[in-house]
Amino acid sequence: MIKHVSVFTLKDKMEIDHFITLLEEVGNDCSLIVNSEVGCNISKQPAIGPHFGDIIQIIEFKDEADLKAYPTSKEHQRLLKEGPEMETVTAIDYII
Repeated sequence: MIKHVSVFTLKDKMEIDHFITLLEEVGNDCSLIVNSEVGCNISKQPAIGPHFGDIIQIIEFKDEADLKAYPTSKEHQRLLKEGPEMETVTAIDYII
């Protein structure tokens, strides 16, 4: 199994609810995804310390082939097309 974790910081915070809905739909609709969890940050950004993103998505894929196929899937392409503009996106993939 492969876990793919993305932390999103949106330019327009008013888009958070819309983007959460899109991420949840992708998690439910994409056949490559075994499991998807979406969460919204509840902490305030500290003056000193780590950067807190706005939204996290944790996706599980059965193997590296599905992970590699995901960026070109119609569901991921929908995120790129309909999703809000990002300030930053940080991602990591690892074997579980």
